[in-house]
Amino acid sequence: MVAGDFMLDEYLWGKVERISPEAPVAVVEVERETRTLGGAGNVVNNLVALGAQVEVLGLVGDDNPGHLLKQEMVRLGVGVDGLFTDQARRTSRKTRVMGASQQMVRIDRETRTPGSPAFETAAREFLSARLPQVHALVLSDYAKGVFTPAILQDLIAQGRKRGLPVVVDPKGADYSGYAGATVITPNRKEAELAVGYSLARREDLVQAGAALRESLALDYLLITLGAEGMLLFAAGAPPLEIPTRAREVFDVSGAGDTVAALMALGLAQWGDAVLAATLANAGAGVVVGKIGTAPIYRAELARELGRGGTRLEEKIRTTAELKLLVSQLQARGQKVVFTNGCFDLLHGGHIRFLEESRRLGDVLVVALDSDESVREVKGEGRPVIGEDDRQRILAALAAVDYVTVFTSAQLPELLAGLRPDILTKGSNYP
Repeated sequence: MVAGDFMLDEYLWGKVERISPEAPVAVVEVERETRTLGGAGNVVNNLVALGAQVEVLGLVGDDNPGHLLKQEMVRLGVGVDGLFTDQARRTSRKTRVMGASQQMVRIDRETRTPGSPAFETAAREFLSARLPQVHALVLSDYAKGVFTPAILQDLIAQGRKRGLPVVVDPKGADYSGYAGATVITPNRKEAELAVGYSLARREDLVQAGAALRESLALDYLLITLGAEGMLLFAAGAPPLEIPTRAREVFDVSGAGDTVAALMALGLAQWGDAVLAATLANAGAGVVVGKIGTAPIYRAELARELGRGGTRLEEKIRTTAELKLLVSQLQARGQKVVFTNGCFDLLHGGHIRFLEESRRLGDVLVVALDSDESVREVKGEGRPVIGEDDRQRILAALAAVDYVTVFTSAQLPELLAGLRPDILTKGSNYP
């Protein structure tokens, strides 16, 4: 379960060709809009991308952004019974105006007042009903009002009482409300804010981390250090340094959400904080190499850990993964082209069609008919090549960015879930 401050991230994409006559600012002519889950929603994105089933607990306004946020959750297969509505507040929304792929301005609209007593009552009832089916609890705090002191302590107490790992991504200078959690995951800057002094020196960092873990009665404290990796503090042991792999960093936004998601999954699966932190470190190393806020996918994590092999496997995705991936690509301003077919006995015409489709946008997604679907379309004796091999053949093509398997009957549902920008069909399509 992910509890916290859920937000809607909006992007307005356009072109800039002139300066306003009213003020010395650029005029952005908006051409399209995209949106994705932000705040605690990005923890959800990471968990969904890794194949987890997710419950949520949060608070939104009775407004269009709140409805859109819920729709996106549903599209990803996440229930919204725990996203409670408060008519007196606005759903947190961050709108980024993008001109020529450059962020021109960000507009924030939100309510930061604490949740009402009615919300606290509803949240407690929801927790009592859902926690028995939950394997881990992630608290994603952005200081927007969901975590009242009472709710925060109830979440931690109930989670620990049931033996669940409670992972906290903290906010602010006062960490006393997180006392008793399994682990909190601040970065160096956040840890400095909590202790009140610089942690640039190694000895200060070690001393402060140990003292912070002990004062909050945490099982573990994990401080992320960017290019320096992570430090894991546990009772009765020296801090464990987890080095990161050398890589080019494009964007650190969202890395903390990936760390929290993987810590929760690792602790829920194995109960081993060292293993969970190692996974979190590997996952964070992947997402900082991406542009913009983006989750970690199973194939990417497997490859980073040396078990996935090649980027070819990363092109082969489930339809559930693609629902998340396509929206993330669109949120970064990329135009997604979709096509589908059997592609049994691939020939030159197929390849030219795929190349032409790819030129219409930035990313080409190919939905491949399953073996059963090919038999229904082509008759007995087909396919000649099985779906696994057909996927690998298509994934090996430079024009193809992602491949998934589906059945013909699923096409309307698949298109509604992916919402690509362009749909292409061959000339022989009826």
